Amino acid sequence: MRMILHQRLHMSYQPSFYLYLGHMVLLALGLMGCFKAMAQSADQPVDRIKAAYIFNFAKFVELPGADDKPIRLCVLGRDDLNGAMQGLNRRVAQGRELIVRNNVALDQAKDCAIVFVGEAEARLLPAAARQLGSASVLLVSDARHAVDQGAHLSLVFNDDRVEFEVNLQHLQKSGIKASSQMLKLARNVIR
Repeated sequence: MRMILHQRLHMSYQPSFYLYLGHMVLLALGLMGCFKAMAQSADQPVDRIKAAYIFNFAKFVELPGADDKPIRLCVLGRDDLNGAMQGLNRRVAQGRELIVRNNVALDQAKDCAIVFVGEAEARLLPAAARQLGSASVLLVSDARHAVDQGAHLSLVFNDDRVEFEVNLQHLQKSGIKASSQMLKLARNVIR
């Protein structure tokens, strides 16, 4: 009897395979969370720079609407550059207040002065370009080849720098004018 009790006590203190496996899974999940947080924090400076570009676009592109009305900046879908777009809310461009709206539906895009389609929502870009047609709404994206898919302005991350491309044909079709200084700074202008 004493031997059986000793064996049971001894067995209860030995880590079982499942306990070991459970600890390994928890450790792996914890590390994945850390890596994900590190990756997001690494992307955040780039996302803030992209948001700053969008703010400057609002300053250097003639946007439609009355001078006394706010500029509606709409984010199509959920990709708001890790929250960086919200930092533009209530800022002033061309004497008008920017109002940022997140997760805007495609059918509401024409009610905006600027529409942003993030890389994570790139599948929405062609549909957004069709929906907006020749409406005077500035379409901006950081998706790959965005200016080829209908965007007016595309943010490009290249060699640790954020640059932008302009599709002048799309701008002219929408009746939107960009300043000549802005066009000079563009990495590429499609005419």
